[in-house]
Amino acid sequence: TDHLRNSSKMYALCDVNSMYAACEKVFDPSIRNKPVVVLTNNDGCICAACGIAKRMGVGKKFVPYFQVKKELEAVGAVIRSSNYELYADLSQRMMDTCARFAPDINVYSIDECFLYYGKQASPPSVGWETLATKIRQTVWREVRLPICVGVGPTPTLAKVANHAAKNIEGFKGVAVIDKKDVRKAVLSQMHVTDVWGIGKRLGLRLRLNALGIHTAWELANRDPSQIRKEFSIVVENTVRELNGEVRHSWDTVRAAKKEIYSTRSFGQRITDY
Repeated sequence: TDHLRNSSKMYALCDVNSMYAACEKVFDPSIRNKPVVVLTNNDGCICAACGIAKRMGVGKKFVPYFQVKKELEAVGAVIRSSNYELYADLSQRMMDTCARFAPDINVYSIDECFLYYGKQASPPSVGWETLATKIRQTVWREVRLPICVGVGPTPTLAKVANHAAKNIEGFKGVAVIDKKDVRKAVLSQMHVTDVWGIGKRLGLRLRLNALGIHTAWELANRDPSQIRKEFSIVVENTVRELNGEVRHSWDTVRAAKKEIYSTRSFGQRITDY
């Protein structure tokens, strides 16, 4: 139950669940309890699906719509075209709401923001979990967007906590990593590729490498300098952050660049001009 170092200086990551689909439900409350799927430009592929659709096993991202149209109709899914003006407007409202709860905010992407509490001399009197719960409830009450809030002493551990809040049973939308036993319990249940910045290729190298790293906890327990020699300073920084040492600054905490494609797809294979 030992506290992690600098646990009074914490980061909170607020992340909307299925952002685009959630925004559609704000715009049209009559579909709030229905499976909702959002399509890309020109209605070519699926780009988002709400939790209800995911639990039904439909709405896998980037699948061409024509391939699963009948499957979606069979479960009564509501189909929406992307409405980026709506998403941007609700995103701004969410960020403004979250900003009221912290000295500093960094908007990471359209559906995520980091709150930084480093300027506080001590933890909030109500406790981190109560504060995180209040942020989540306020965003729902004022913006009607469902969010998860993860709190940790580094940006990476805040991401880890957010993953736990969203995916690990028992956390119910809010998770706080401020004690070593909680950190171990959460990291032990995460695949190494669930860690922020560890993609599939890197995860494969970590598993196949002589180190045999499969879980986030195994990664956290490796010698950072050795990891740097075998991989990179980026992975070394990840290991250090998993152990409570801040290595990221606002300048380095940015979402991955996203590309916009204009594509066309056909309902059947095209074999000649």
